[in-house]
Amino acid sequence: MPRIPRNIPVSDRPAPSLRANFAATLAGNVLFGASQWAVLSLIAKLGDSAMLGQYALAVAIVTPIAMFSHLNLRAVLATDIEQKHPFGDYLVVRLGTTALGLTAILAIALASGYGWPVAPAVMVVGIALSTDNLSDIYYGLLQRRERMDQIARSMMARGLLSAAALGVALGLTRSLVAAVVALALGRVAVLLAFDRPAASAGESLARTGIGVQAAIFRTALPLGVVLMLISLVNNLPRYVIEHSLGTVELGAFAAVASFSTVGSTAVNALGQAATPRLARHFSAGELPRFRALALRLTAAAFLLGAAGVLAAALLGRFILGLVYRPTYSAYAGLLVWVMGAAVLSYVAIALGYVITSARSFVPQVPLLAAVACSAGVASWVLVPRLRLGGAALALAAASCVQIAGELWILRRTLRERGAAA
Repeated sequence: MPRIPRNIPVSDRPAPSLRANFAATLAGNVLFGASQWAVLSLIAKLGDSAMLGQYALAVAIVTPIAMFSHLNLRAVLATDIEQKHPFGDYLVVRLGTTALGLTAILAIALASGYGWPVAPAVMVVGIALSTDNLSDIYYGLLQRRERMDQIARSMMARGLLSAAALGVALGLTRSLVAAVVALALGRVAVLLAFDRPAASAGESLARTGIGVQAAIFRTALPLGVVLMLISLVNNLPRYVIEHSLGTVELGAFAAVASFSTVGSTAVNALGQAATPRLARHFSAGELPRFRALALRLTAAAFLLGAAGVLAAALLGRFILGLVYRPTYSAYAGLLVWVMGAAVLSYVAIALGYVITSARSFVPQVPLLAAVACSAGVASWVLVPRLRLGGAALALAAASCVQIAGELWILRRTLRERGAAA
């Protein structure tokens, strides 16, 4: 295979194949997901169940705000195939929304009434997720070039460094706040040392003005609302668990539910790798190819979920005791319920990538609002009655609503695109 001359601009170099991009994205997401697992395992082993619950509560409080400020701007940038707006304008929007989101997180931490260590943990986790948002906009630039290999390297470094830093700090201090400070510093280091220089090499940071930036914000705003609502769907059962059952049970649920991230990691890798290709097929009016790739993506998501249920049923007790503590083996039955709900969640994630690649942003807002409402109502009804199993059922019910709505949006979008062709 001929080598690419070094003097060719980064944006002009041929993109890797879809298979190579998926492999790189999967590797990056798997290792990053494993690092998140390692964080929970380290807190469970070096701390205690209450500390794990406090960390889970801090993440649950911060994530919806961080996701709203995120705006899924990466998807907007990655699907801007014609490069209508320069990267500098996207970067300004991301910096502005991240600053506003971090301000809101700090205000909530101060006004929440939570004491030590939850309130300061909320603040520091907010800084960590804000740093992730900044890394993510550079990922969007790399994704548009289909350079998922560089994104994978960053995710590996970000996950390993932050988990190692948290483990060292927690081992030395036994303090949750010190541990999340170390985690945040690891994220900042990767942003400054790798993400920014790797993505911005050869890229103009020119800006065209507030008008274009406002237009980008308006385009991305529905996706920001969608991400916030998706985060709420995942976290509403956790709020009810903390309110009804306490932080120790919340920590147990967070530990068990983290296993569902194995499949979602793979589905997200598939979706991220397929998004540029799906967007090109849709933009070019190649609807049979678009449908075929969308079907492959959704089928893969379902099969991954089914494999997760089987693994939970056969190995759940052993894995829970190994990854956390032997006492967590008692939650093996809950793991099967969680992985069953995850099958539906994975399909919903895959369909979300398909719809986003067609730049059908606005219809997702009312759909996800309905999904969040269904998750909230189901959690409020089921958790007090069925305890942690009720939380898993609430997530399954919300995913059913989401899948039905996504299929309706996709059908309408394809019909409109076919009529316009």
